[in-house]
Amino acid sequence: MCDDHAPGLSRRQFLHGAGALAVTAGVAGRVPRRLPPRSPARPAALDGTLLAYSMAMHIHSSFSEQSGSMDSQFYQAAANGVDVLWLTDHDHRMDGINYRQTVHFTSLTGEKGAPGQGGAWKWQEGTSGPVSGTSAGKIVTTPCSPRDPVAGGALQLTVQARGAGTAKLGFYANSQPAAWNYRDNLTGQTLSIDVMLRPGWAKGYLELLIDTSYHEASAGRPAGLYSLSYRIVPANGQPGTRVAQGNQGVMTCPVTADGHTWTTVTITPSTDIAALWPDLDHRDFALWELFLNAASTGDLVSGYFDYLNFSRTISGGEFFSQQADMITALGAAYPAVTARQGLEVSGFLPHLNWFGDGITVPGYQGVTAAGYSALLTGTLVPQIHSTGGLVSYNHPFGYSDLPAYPQATQDQMVAKTAGALLGNNVMGCDLLEVGYNLRQGVDLAHHLSLWNVMSRNAVFLTGNGVSDDHFGTNWHGIRNNWITSAWAASTGTSDLTAALAAGQAWCGSLSEFGAGASLNLLVDGTCRMGSASMSSLAQRVLTVAATGIPAGGSLLVLQGDVDYAGLGDPSDNTQVIASYSGTELAAAGGQDTLTVNTSNECFAVLHVTDAAGNTVATSNPVWMLQKPPPNGIPAPRQA
Repeated sequence: MCDDHAPGLSRRQFLHGAGALAVTAGVAGRVPRRLPPRSPARPAALDGTLLAYSMAMHIHSSFSEQSGSMDSQFYQAAANGVDVLWLTDHDHRMDGINYRQTVHFTSLTGEKGAPGQGGAWKWQEGTSGPVSGTSAGKIVTTPCSPRDPVAGGALQLTVQARGAGTAKLGFYANSQPAAWNYRDNLTGQTLSIDVMLRPGWAKGYLELLIDTSYHEASAGRPAGLYSLSYRIVPANGQPGTRVAQGNQGVMTCPVTADGHTWTTVTITPSTDIAALWPDLDHRDFALWELFLNAASTGDLVSGYFDYLNFSRTISGGEFFSQQADMITALGAAYPAVTARQGLEVSGFLPHLNWFGDGITVPGYQGVTAAGYSALLTGTLVPQIHSTGGLVSYNHPFGYSDLPAYPQATQDQMVAKTAGALLGNNVMGCDLLEVGYNLRQGVDLAHHLSLWNVMSRNAVFLTGNGVSDDHFGTNWHGIRNNWITSAWAASTGTSDLTAALAAGQAWCGSLSEFGAGASLNLLVDGTCRMGSASMSSLAQRVLTVAATGIPAGGSLLVLQGDVDYAGLGDPSDNTQVIASYSGTELAAAGGQDTLTVNTSNECFAVLHVTDAAGNTVATSNPVWMLQKPPPNGIPAPRQA
């Protein structure tokens, strides 16, 4: 609900006046999920000791900056047959670093936050419904709230409907220039804003509108985004109300409307969510988008907003503990999904994912962009390894959604990025995100080429296919829809991280090579995929295995020399040495054995293509060496 009080009105007087609230909500209890049954069959590894488990390894929820919820991500994992859901929300968003605390409305585009509160937002005007030409919104220097210590600014809104229906005019708080620095989980969060209404109208309202998270169908409501509409109306002697209208909660907040009284309206969204939709976990909602509107249902509606404040009482480790508790609760609703907590270490670039037990949310007090890399390599990566955890180097070219660059540009980006990663030993990371169809203008082929450059130099990295999904609405259909699977003893954290550390994993497109498909390699009957073995033999025996190759698709065997070219030649040197149609491989029982020339040190890796020749999956490599590499072979990879 809204706490609204004018200067001079005590909190006790207000609470007494707002004691009677109207509350309407759907029937408690989650609607049972109708999900496809899981196949009881699970592929087994070539040696028969391990089983295949599929994982979504880079997934965001209501603790990050978009509209996904933990609920929706659990549902997507279950609906797509994915066994393990790794939630990897941003640490700096849990910490609220450089998050905005106060807005003074001195400008629509140029008002920056106070020191430590990020850059300027862009208040973007929008309209809906039958808005008349007399409607307008702007920054004014007077009147402004006497509570605001920065005088001389307020947002004035005026709207008139020119026909039937609701006419809205307002502004969206676009915080992208400030790194989305109000988007975070709503638990423990209170917002307050000062309002003044012009007199003479009743048919309409001023509105603080919060679009929050996407949830699956529940208690008779459809799947979709949830929103909270706080409607500030002229006081008429009636108390405020709170009502659920499907996926929108509507709270009315009566205030004095005399053209000179400023009233502070205070809201606690999580409290309202808990009351409106008790069948959902009120902690699984984010402040995704914020709007300030004026709405007319007949009258000329006019008023002012000023002095917007955010109070956040939970952050960092408290949020991380809260998420762990929520995983336990959601596990009962989605018994086919095993959820694990990871964390995206993301104070600056690069971003790293932390997988394993013993995760703590880092603090970045006093850390600048210039000192961030030193923090990662000197403190955080060693700390993660000391707990038995693994570190993934995320989206190595960048995280933006850009159209593909020309191929020559992408070649240059591979060489530049490979040089940087070779120069810093990939910061000591264990995994590299390579399964992106397109990220930062770089296509899948060039992501795989970057990985091959690392393998060429005996930098042992487990290739990781991910979606980095923040929305939880359509894993199957999004462009970057890759998952990672592993040959593991179970879905226990230690078994999964052991498989990943050893490179006993493959990744592929969920829509083309999803859960249930598999890839494997074995050298000389004993050296598993991901391992590095040493032998002076000029020829070695390579067993390749695959299930689930798309109709009309193929399995390709690629080989590249391990020549330690380093910065002198940071390019991909792999070549196809064998290929199989899906049909012929299936006829051979899903596997074949071939003799490989190992007179030069080399590595081999599998690619799966669809009928059009597009790569839709990749195994991890196996290395066939003759002598120890300069930096040795990590223990989990020793054959």
